[in-house]
Amino acid sequence: MQQGDLFLCEVEKIDNNVVFVNLPNGGKGTILSSEIAPGRIKNMRQYVVPNKKVVCKILRLSGDHIDLSLRRVTTKERKEVMDKYKQEQTSKSAIHSILKENAKAVEEKILSDFPSLFEFLTQAREKDSLVDKYIPQEYHEAIKKITQKKRKQVELSHLVKLKCLEDDGLKRIRRIFPTDESVKITYISAGNFQLKLFAEDFKKGKQAMKDILDAIKESSKKNKCECEFAEQ
Repeated sequence: MQQGDLFLCEVEKIDNNVVFVNLPNGGKGTILSSEIAPGRIKNMRQYVVPNKKVVCKILRLSGDHIDLSLRRVTTKERKEVMDKYKQEQTSKSAIHSILKENAKAVEEKILSDFPSLFEFLTQAREKDSLVDKYIPQEYHEAIKKITQKKRKQVELSHLVKLKCLEDDGLKRIRRIFPTDESVKITYISAGNFQLKLFAEDFKKGKQAMKDILDAIKESSKKNKCECEFAEQ
């Protein structure tokens, strides 16, 4: 763990102006009232109650003591963490419904080599050998049906603003955009465009979008154009 890391924690108790939470790895942390929400808080139970799951950001680490914050977690960060949690719960439910009494032992075996059950199932989509290695043979067919299901794609979108004062500015702008078929480019108004990228995994999609924007930035320089990006 390090400063800035995000965790889905469970509120254990509230004691005056301090909230005590349990981290997913078994550790414990505290949230001061000033880190619950911006401004003055009259009643902390409007934001936290025992057994509630909350997305926290690590502020400080001092030995075994961990200071956390709720108010410094952005809406986007909270959504990402909660999406991962839901994905993991869905994966766990699917594995347990198929393997039943054998599920716990298989789950422990998988988690000794993978960060999550969801990650295991994701990789198993590309490598059938993973199913053969970690899942008892009598359950192979059922598990492979899960991995072969088409996952809902995530959508990433950026606004791109391009400005070119050269005489052939329009031609230069056209050369800037990538020819990648996975990216949808929509003209909005003079010099303003929308880029949409669809991916099966948010993390990989985000990296792919970053690579595309970096390429646009580099191409803009070569074509003597200015560019600005805004994430949607």
